[in-house]
Amino acid sequence: MNSHVRSRTPAGKVNVSSTETTLQMRIGRTYRFEAAHRLPLVPEGHKCRNLHGHNYRVSIVVRGALDTRGFVKDFAEIDEVVNPLLALLDHRLLNNVNGLENPTAEIIANWFFNRIPGCERVRVYENDECWAEVGF
Repeated sequence: MNSHVRSRTPAGKVNVSSTETTLQMRIGRTYRFEAAHRLPLVPEGHKCRNLHGHNYRVSIVVRGALDTRGFVKDFAEIDEVVNPLLALLDHRLLNNVNGLENPTAEIIANWFFNRIPGCERVRVYENDECWAEVGF
């Protein structure tokens, strides 16, 4: 069982300490890219078997303890990992990218997840209503 002690500083900030665990924080950053794809494994006649495109949105969540700077991770450090991945996908045919030969939203989310150290969760939006998420 975790025994957390919470107290307020004179400025109203909450201090949290634990005698058994380190407090884990989460941070997130959202990115966008545009790309075309087709889903070769859906049945003939399925609209997604045809070449089409999306304005994708990718949300990355990283978890960890605060470092000496007060960060889980600096957002610029996340950018250093994610931006080169986005460059591989932006304005491309996703089916031509290694690992995305069948680029469903689920597979795209997993592709990002496996390439971002310390990542807890990735959510890929094909549009405002449809998304897939991978994480633990």
